Amino acid sequence: MINYLKIENSQLVSSQTDTAETVWLAVEKPTEEEINQLVATYKLPKDYITGVLDDNENSRFEGLHQNTLEEPALMLLQYPHATISPSGYTQMDTFPFAIILTTDGKVITVINNSADFLKQTFTTPVPDSELPIQETLILYLSWQISTCYNRFLKELIKQTNKLEGELKVSTENSQLYQMMDIQKSLVYFESAINSNLEVLNMLYNARIFTDPRAHLPRLHDILVETKQAATTTKIQLKLVDKVSDTFSAIVSNNLNNVMKILTSLTIVLTIPTIIGGIFGMNVKLPFANREDAFFWIFIVTTATCIIVIRRLKKRNLL
Repeated sequence: MINYLKIENSQLVSSQTDTAETVWLAVEKPTEEEINQLVATYKLPKDYITGVLDDNENSRFEGLHQNTLEEPALMLLQYPHATISPSGYTQMDTFPFAIILTTDGKVITVINNSADFLKQTFTTPVPDSELPIQETLILYLSWQISTCYNRFLKELIKQTNKLEGELKVSTENSQLYQMMDIQKSLVYFESAINSNLEVLNMLYNARIFTDPRAHLPRLHDILVETKQAATTTKIQLKLVDKVSDTFSAIVSNNLNNVMKILTSLTIVLTIPTIIGGIFGMNVKLPFANREDAFFWIFIVTTATCIIVIRRLKKRNLL
């Protein structure tokens, strides 16, 4: 699907066709026909678009050497997106996001999966800038991706803190599966953010910017946000590793406590069974001829159980 966008009063407005006012072509899950159309219309290398179809594509920059855009240039970043893991819990994955600069001053973005940050971008006013629209959009989209990582990291931190609160009573594996999904998300984030950081650092010396110094303040903000995400991911990954080990130990300990209580209860319940078995034998027994025999047997059994329960509690076995 191709969405043609133009800017009116600092807002992105969708149109049905590509016109002279179109500044951004947002392409999502392109068909073979749409890929061939874009390649033919804008003289693009086909791999600029088809590379995004591979979810494992790495971040990269092509066409950086040009002083002016005589050929299309590509900046490929990785963005985060929430999915459902095989274990059935929320997991954060990363997918490639292609930003293509055409020779006629337009920007083409290509994704093969949903992108939450794009929905927000479409409704957010485009920041006013003296930079050309291509440079404005490439910095704006890079900023949106960087802030998106930090938003998702906050969600992962909340999930981790919630799981920590469930440690005291946990004896099941569900929390372990959730912790595993958080750990996988952070591993994906660490790899993607570091790859994005390498590409964004290339923009410092990019010749395609008309005024290299004009974009530096915004690029600095993007790099600060990305480095913050990288640092948070690194710290959180270490914490999750430690919490995961602690979590396994606590779950095992909680299970041992349950087994200890059940074993102690079994010992207590064995006492009436033994006494009942003895007095149930068809032989001559003490108190057999007394009318209140059952009462005294009950008293002795109850007293014995109470004594055993107190002893077990003193030794923290019950």
